[in-house]
Amino acid sequence: MPVGGDVRPRTPQAPGARRAAEWIVFGAAPMLILCLSLFVAIAEGRWGFDFRQFWQGGRDVLDGISPYPSGALLATAGDHLDPVGIQEVFRFPYPAGAAIVFAPFGALGFDTASAMWGALLLASILCSLWILGVRDWRVLGVVTGSATVIGAVGIGTVTPILILLLAVAWHWRERAWVVACSLAIALALKLFLWPLVLWLVATRRWTAAFGSLAIAVATTLVAWAAIGFDGLKDYPNLVRRLADVVADRGFSLVALGVELGLPERLAAALPWLVGTPLLAALVLVARGDDGDRKAFSLAIVAAIVLTPIVWLHYFALLIVPLALVSPRFAWPWLLLWVFWLTPSQESFGDLWRIVIATATAGAVLAVAARRGRVAPG
Repeated sequence: MPVGGDVRPRTPQAPGARRAAEWIVFGAAPMLILCLSLFVAIAEGRWGFDFRQFWQGGRDVLDGISPYPSGALLATAGDHLDPVGIQEVFRFPYPAGAAIVFAPFGALGFDTASAMWGALLLASILCSLWILGVRDWRVLGVVTGSATVIGAVGIGTVTPILILLLAVAWHWRERAWVVACSLAIALALKLFLWPLVLWLVATRRWTAAFGSLAIAVATTLVAWAAIGFDGLKDYPNLVRRLADVVADRGFSLVALGVELGLPERLAAALPWLVGTPLLAALVLVARGDDGDRKAFSLAIVAAIVLTPIVWLHYFALLIVPLALVSPRFAWPWLLLWVFWLTPSQESFGDLWRIVIATATAGAVLAVAARRGRVAPG
């Protein structure tokens, strides 16, 4: 008989109870949050907010008019603009290729088009996880229940499409023209993903690297030709003006520098001061142990770091490096839920919001840069 009284052996947690808890945390709760969030977005008129610009751009193409703002309208841009005002002034601040892509949606009514687009975005997330080798339903729950993904789907941004294109580029990275075409489409939609071309160069995929650039440039020029090259000359100025107006409203390093009180020029240079070492690290690790994956992950993070405009949904791109380091559920996936601490697409000039987002992205980078894979839970 044991000394010190009656000592009963510990009863291990029942497998059934653990499975029930997992279904609640990673199944029922994320689905409930997703449905409620999208319902609230519809009720408050925020559903498809970003998509409206894409839809209008496609509609303008069908109507034979330029989707881009006039010089006089662009001259009214300023810090006084609210999100609706920004849409009205900047109209369609994307490359012409995006306007051509969305022309079929422009032929439909907005409600029908936005519903179809939302379904396509959710399907893109699911396909991306499958392509990246994720088969763990708990990961699906974490992803669909994250603020970044729900926000991206709710406002109808192209970020889920970009995630799918990156997943295709990685999975078929040894097929030069598959990766070239997928990255070319991504660049035509969002040019800030250009560090992915450096990944191709660093891993000596020369055909894919030059092919992606050539296809992106060619398709963009063809698209601009289709609208008579309207807006091409003034497009760089449009992008600069947009960055001047909104850069400090999001989660970019420019916004971080502004809220830290740095001089304007230093705040504007901060993305390059941080991003350049990441690009150098990308090149250095590319040929090392597990270098392909590490360089690819670094390129994605570098793209977010270097762009002067970062909304919350941009951080959904971190799904890709997380999937590569841990296709089964492990603790790093929960980093996606940290963004619920600041679920709005804007930072509202709050330093703490920007710090949370930046630190979370840094944590994902640290996990992705480590050697080997994280043990599944």
